[in-house]
Amino acid sequence: TKNPPHRPYTLLPMNSKGIIVGEIILGYELEFSIDGSTLAVGGYDLVRDFGFVKVYDVRELFYVDCTVEKPEKIGNGFCDVNEPYYSEECGYDGGDCGFPVLVEGYDNCMVPEPTFIGNGFCYVDGVLPFSSEQCGFDGGDCPIPSPVEGYPNCLVS
Repeated sequence: TKNPPHRPYTLLPMNSKGIIVGEIILGYELEFSIDGSTLAVGGYDLVRDFGFVKVYDVRELFYVDCTVEKPEKIGNGFCDVNEPYYSEECGYDGGDCGFPVLVEGYDNCMVPEPTFIGNGFCYVDGVLPFSSEQCGFDGGDCPIPSPVEGYPNCLVS
């Protein structure tokens, strides 16, 4: 396999017989802006023999305000309705879950699956947003939290 002379570490997309199997090398060069708000990704079109640069807004590309224990769960193909994974900051689990839907009868209750509210089961042991005051504590399926004596900011179900 031959590399461009000025980029000895960039391998061309060729198979074992030396035939080019891809027409574009993407990620030829990567560069962040000084403030980190944009990412420039350079590439090379092998067929047309020219380079190109695509500039991305980092806030649209990544979930920069999403803080989770296991970031690999974001966008892994499985909907995790637990907060903070299921939040606007985390792109509703990186697009794995649908956008929240307003539950009829609850003015501020937005959940991915409205049929789970008031279906007779406390959804996932009181997980937000289902077991919240806005959702009527899962439509009455979950116990209402009560304060712990001596701990005014501690509520348990």
